[in-house]
Amino acid sequence: MSIASPYELLKQLDARCRKNSSGLPVASGVTEDWLGIGFAIGDLPLLAKMDDVSEILPIPATIRVPGVKPWVLGLANIRGNLMPVLDMNSYLYAKPSKIRKESRILIINRHGLVAGLLVDEVFGLRRFKPEEHKQENSQDTGALRDYLSGIFVDQVRSWNVFSVDKLASTEQFLRVV
Repeated sequence: MSIASPYELLKQLDARCRKNSSGLPVASGVTEDWLGIGFAIGDLPLLAKMDDVSEILPIPATIRVPGVKPWVLGLANIRGNLMPVLDMNSYLYAKPSKIRKESRILIINRHGLVAGLLVDEVFGLRRFKPEEHKQENSQDTGALRDYLSGIFVDQVRSWNVFSVDKLASTEQFLRVV
């Protein structure tokens, strides 16, 4: 009887483990949840895709830029980067937002457009199953209608899906002077 080398012992142990293993479980049919940030413009609850919002900030100090539309609050220095801050209430409804303690800035970065959107309130992360998405929008969305892409409904409310892509590709929104 010869004594096996440590390498041979490891090979035998590996072979027995492989023979007796049942394999890894297969994740079949796993779907990713739809993640979004809940916020409000006026009284309308909205969702933006999680990928469309890079940050949520309190309202920063801004520097007014002469000759721009009234819905451009100004430029803000966000971590060394100058960024326009845009009042969504003023842009959509021609009524300036009433700044409250709940007001926040959503930082977006789509199609090369980096900007801060002033919204009335942020509700935080919302999670839905993709099959819960419906194509219709809530009634009475007014000027927001052009920027909506469906709806999700939870136990509390209906959430209109706000499309940052549609906003960032609108000529009216891009033309600030």
